[in-house]
Amino acid sequence: MPCKRFIARPARSIYSASKFAIEAVHESLSHELATFGIKVLIVEPGAFRTPFSSRILTPAAHEQTGGFSEEYKGTAVEKMVSGMKAVSSIPDFAKGDPDKAAKAIIDAVRDGHDYLRLPLGPDCVVALEDKIGSLQSDLDKTRAVCMATDF
Repeated sequence: MPCKRFIARPARSIYSASKFAIEAVHESLSHELATFGIKVLIVEPGAFRTPFSSRILTPAAHEQTGGFSEEYKGTAVEKMVSGMKAVSSIPDFAKGDPDKAAKAIIDAVRDGHDYLRLPLGPDCVVALEDKIGSLQSDLDKTRAVCMATDF
């Protein structure tokens, strides 16, 4: 689940909304604090070897159905829940080294970074490039309509 603050995944609307909100608050703060010479750094981590996936809990009421109610069978929610269970059964699915990520963050802050976002991990770079490509595609497809809405 790379770059959680930038990518919205199926069955994670509330989670994604909270992450997007955090991103917006910090982006706004970066403009406000620049006046005082204070920098903001938004860290965009990809998948790192942490115990995250082993901490997923299935509500007791849905143990028999694999973690989702019957209404969600065959939907993106079922795929997401099944995918998370599959990931948690693979002990070393994440290649990212948390110590290297921590060092990159410390180095960026110590060295006075000149960027707002710090993507960490190749999977995050791919996810961000995909998202930027999707945004660019939408803009390209709607440019004529967008530009024709002025007086």
